[in-house]
Amino acid sequence: MKLVVLSYSHHGRSMARTAHGLGHEIVGVMDAEAEPRQQLSDDFECPGYETAACLDVSKPDAALVAGKHIEMPDHVQACVDRRIPYLLDKPFADCADRLRPAAEASEKHGVFSALVLPNRASRIVGVVKEMIADGSLGDLVLYSSRLNNGPPSRYDPTPSAWHSTPSISGGGCWAVEAAHGIDTFLQFVGDREITVVGGVMSNAMHSRVIEDSGVGVLRTADGITGIIESGYNYPSGTRGGDHFFRFIGTKASVFEQYGRNGEPLIEVHTTEGVEFSEDISHGARIQGVMGGAFDAIREGGSFEPTVVDAVRILEIQDAVYAHARQNVITHGPHPMG
Repeated sequence: MKLVVLSYSHHGRSMARTAHGLGHEIVGVMDAEAEPRQQLSDDFECPGYETAACLDVSKPDAALVAGKHIEMPDHVQACVDRRIPYLLDKPFADCADRLRPAAEASEKHGVFSALVLPNRASRIVGVVKEMIADGSLGDLVLYSSRLNNGPPSRYDPTPSAWHSTPSISGGGCWAVEAAHGIDTFLQFVGDREITVVGGVMSNAMHSRVIEDSGVGVLRTADGITGIIESGYNYPSGTRGGDHFFRFIGTKASVFEQYGRNGEPLIEVHTTEGVEFSEDISHGARIQGVMGGAFDAIREGGSFEPTVVDAVRILEIQDAVYAHARQNVITHGPHPMG
């Protein structure tokens, strides 16, 4: 399959590497800035372009859409206008309102879209789905996740330095990382109405104009609670981060955390004891999600989640921000953009 990459970061470059490793050809790359565009062009030995008009020249089978959060909806619209299938990097946009028109156009014209959200391919999600289906988890009552990565300074020397500019990124760790946890919550609560009952955005750790710790508390009408945490508070230079899942049911609980050697361990807790198994790596999850999307494009099939789901994720993300910004106690303590 011939692919075009629309922008270097957030994960455009790494998505392209994964796609190339899966046997696909990168026939064109785009970035408005010269340096990252040249990096992409050199990496994949293909022409580089300043605008999404490269889609007209390269005529790809699909596009990998990434980039600055305020620009990504324009990239999506460029694909929709040309009816080109696309894989969309999170965080999709800086807010739901900016993405919604392009998402609605994509849906109207039946353009294939796929969100690259690796939790969907994790074994723990499969385990919990099976336990819900066979009744061994009981009713889900509490979900929580934590995705806490290294400090925002890791972006400073890279083409992704704009992550710390809230007018471009929409915020800090909550804008960049919360989509993962929100998507998994939505995967299990379905179409239930969700209310934001709590939110805290803190920049106490690094004193920047973006939050380095964000927590959202969600609630469905029938009593399922979701606690989603994201952060930039993990020590630099050690492991990649601190990632954790918890699913609490009326009959069992399922956790995931890291073992001593950094392996992701799944724990299933019941009245009979604890069973341990190992999850697959983050890289394998990305390969699984992207490979599934490419197969669906090739076979004319469907895929979940889509750009419509991205809008719902962003709506919840925005609502948690709005909740936190109502009070100086839940937004700060230092001034934020």
